[in-house]
Amino acid sequence: MNVQVPQRSVLPADFDAARFLAEVDAIRAELDAGRGEADARHLRQVEWVAAGASIAGWALAFGGWWAVGALGIALGRFVRWTCVAHHVLHRGYDAVPGLPPHRQSRGFARGWRRLLDWPDWMFPAAWIREHNQLHHYRLGELADPDLVEENARFLQPRWLPVPARLVLVMIVIAGWRWLYFAPTAIRAWQESEAGQLEPSPRPERTGPRMLLPWGRSAAVWTRSYLPFGALAFVALPALGLLFGPDAALSGLLASLLGELIANVHSYAVIVPNHAGDDLWRFDQRVRGRAELLLRQIVGSVDFATGGFWRDLMHGYLNYQIEHHVWPDLSMLQLAKSQPKLRALCAEMGIPYAQESVWRRNVRLMRLMLGVATMRRADRALSVPESEAIAADPSRPAAASAAAPDRRAAAAG
Repeated sequence: MNVQVPQRSVLPADFDAARFLAEVDAIRAELDAGRGEADARHLRQVEWVAAGASIAGWALAFGGWWAVGALGIALGRFVRWTCVAHHVLHRGYDAVPGLPPHRQSRGFARGWRRLLDWPDWMFPAAWIREHNQLHHYRLGELADPDLVEENARFLQPRWLPVPARLVLVMIVIAGWRWLYFAPTAIRAWQESEAGQLEPSPRPERTGPRMLLPWGRSAAVWTRSYLPFGALAFVALPALGLLFGPDAALSGLLASLLGELIANVHSYAVIVPNHAGDDLWRFDQRVRGRAELLLRQIVGSVDFATGGFWRDLMHGYLNYQIEHHVWPDLSMLQLAKSQPKLRALCAEMGIPYAQESVWRRNVRLMRLMLGVATMRRADRALSVPESEAIAADPSRPAAASAAAPDRRAAAAG
């Protein structure tokens, strides 16, 4: 495997950062002006799909059709995470009129409402810290908890042949929601609660010790494994006892298979978002708002876009570039923003990656197997050190735009 030698910056020194920011802000103002009842209606439609898929899945499972029911259960879990929880907790619906408090970031999945809004492996406050703050504001840096190229190092020992590495990758994919995301998010949240602004080195955050049910790792069990495990694999299948033990067993099998399907589906549309030999990672901390936004663009990729069902099955993560530039947009506004931002990038010579999810998974697999590497740069744009800002919530003087996410994490 060739090691990429980092270049100084992705964009040339004469890049017009002021014009770029003005254009981005103009697009955002236009999107904000169009926000309204259509966004609320769209969110409700997505929620109906999640609820309907789950109800149909469990009904089919209790009727003995557990393999078919697993598809509905999996889709419900996938949509509630990638579409509903993801965008609500990013404050995408805080300014949308006509929505109840529990569909805004401050009320969603809080306390007992976690069982109704987002019953899943991820503890909501931990997700906010790991994803909304560290991943978004440290994108492509070593401190990014979701930097795939670094997370996959343990799969690539020199003595292990590529076919054997592929087997390990498949094992990880089969359970990545609880093997990776739940413990990694909990550790990030624990460090934040303890006042640790800079995340620990990767081995301390992602090692197998995080799966142990004692010490600091006990929170993974009390906040993640036990609550969701008891609901998904005990309480809900037990409802089948109303129809007999065979129905309960069928429900358990459907839930287990549904979890496997949800893992594979979510992995395929989430992990390739920032992975591939055509995307950038960075060796230096971000400086200035312009560079922060440019990193989101050159370090992310969109998939095929357009159409309710295609977008839904991608978890609206097919608008990943736009989501990273404007993380607090609703799903509907993300779809509207995509052609505008893509046209701006083409006009200003900013690399903008868009490929089918299938091609992106091929690129991802090459990266995970250690046969490809990401592009590297010190930063996306060379700017004077005097223009450096606190561009992420892990710094003492965090950017004001991130403050609500930080307060939400503290209140979790």
